[in-house]
Amino acid sequence: MLEIKSDRLFSATSSFIISIILTIIGIFLINFKGELYYQLINIFTLAILFLSIKQFVNFFLGKNKSKNVNFAKCFLNLVFCLFLTFFKNIPLSILPLIFGIYLLVNGLIKLINYIILLKNKTKGRLFELISSLFYFIISIPVVLSPIKNINRFVILLGWYFIFLGMTYLGDFITFLIPKKLKNRIKRSFRISLPAFIEAIIPFTVLSEINYLIDKENVDNPFIFKEEKKADEPDMEVFVHTSNKGFNRMGHVDLYYKDKVISYGNYDNTSFRFFDMIGDGVVFTTNREKYIPFCIEHSAKTLFAFGLKLTKTQKENIDKELDKLFSQLVEWKPPYVKALAKNKNINKDQYDDYASVLYKKTGAKFYKFTSGRFQKYFVLGANCCRLADLIIGKSGIDLLKMNGIITPGTYYEYLNREFQKKNSMVVSRHIYNKHVSNNKKIPNDVK
Repeated sequence: MLEIKSDRLFSATSSFIISIILTIIGIFLINFKGELYYQLINIFTLAILFLSIKQFVNFFLGKNKSKNVNFAKCFLNLVFCLFLTFFKNIPLSILPLIFGIYLLVNGLIKLINYIILLKNKTKGRLFELISSLFYFIISIPVVLSPIKNINRFVILLGWYFIFLGMTYLGDFITFLIPKKLKNRIKRSFRISLPAFIEAIIPFTVLSEINYLIDKENVDNPFIFKEEKKADEPDMEVFVHTSNKGFNRMGHVDLYYKDKVISYGNYDNTSFRFFDMIGDGVVFTTNREKYIPFCIEHSAKTLFAFGLKLTKTQKENIDKELDKLFSQLVEWKPPYVKALAKNKNINKDQYDDYASVLYKKTGAKFYKFTSGRFQKYFVLGANCCRLADLIIGKSGIDLLKMNGIITPGTYYEYLNREFQKKNSMVVSRHIYNKHVSNNKKIPNDVK
């Protein structure tokens, strides 16, 4: 039996404790500013010095089994300690510099979003421009002079911890809210981990699963399946990830009313800017064909979260989908266009993703005639943004302060919601190359 380590039960108590700890850290950072940061660097330097001395003592007392290796380790630790002592400005500037670069990248992303929205003449572009300028104003001084702006860095970091603590406090409050009232809450403003950390969450979970499968030498296929309620969910959210290339960052699509709905950069003739920008394409297809295709074609693992919706929520989602599909016109992949001209073509020569997907699943493709999704941007109008537009009508609308929503954002949130007793996330499945319909492993996945 494959054993996968269980998540700690996400409870009201743990949410409250985490909220208090993060808030206290934030208050300390704001109050003590750069002085606290200097002291933390000094403590870190002393810790490295203590470790070096201990290693040298053990070396001369002959307590080390591998003397050459351990002598090299303690020597390098001592050199690092001396570096921290005599070139203190370098370690002091590293964290502010990284922080400033991260904010600067966010500003550039907002600027690209603004340019795309401006070309499409879409609403919301002024907000993107203002957000971009805000990030530039904060980040550029920190990047150009990290030492002089340590106080600014620490204060911003402190407020981030406080807002993150408020997010956990909000989770604590949702445990106390009756379910009927909870369903009326339409949007959830959340502060979460930085986007580059959230982006790798699905891949790290996949790595743990693969490690445990290999460790146990599990030859028989399996399907991980866990449900809180016996009745079928009304919607599923698929979070994809893979061991291959950019697929590690993941993808999100939906299954609703007997069809998969996905949005992405599927027209390879429109690819721009290292394939990060292109025409936005929506496809719909059959669930039972699509899941095996994802597993076989892209070697993906799918994390499927089932949502139980109220009548009102379903009506709201139906209205949003009707509005969405009113902006779409049918688009044909290269293989479909060629097939219409010649029935005897060599179908193997059409290996672009859209053509292969059509051949395997019979998917239907559409492009936007208007709106912000006309142009796909991997860090702007992406698969998560479209999913957020639809799912938002059910009450799970993941607005973030930095505006970047990754597949990891959805995985982290839905996985947490599943662990809550009365949340609308009622099931959690994992599909990968070991899938089978007749074997279940009722264990949590970390």
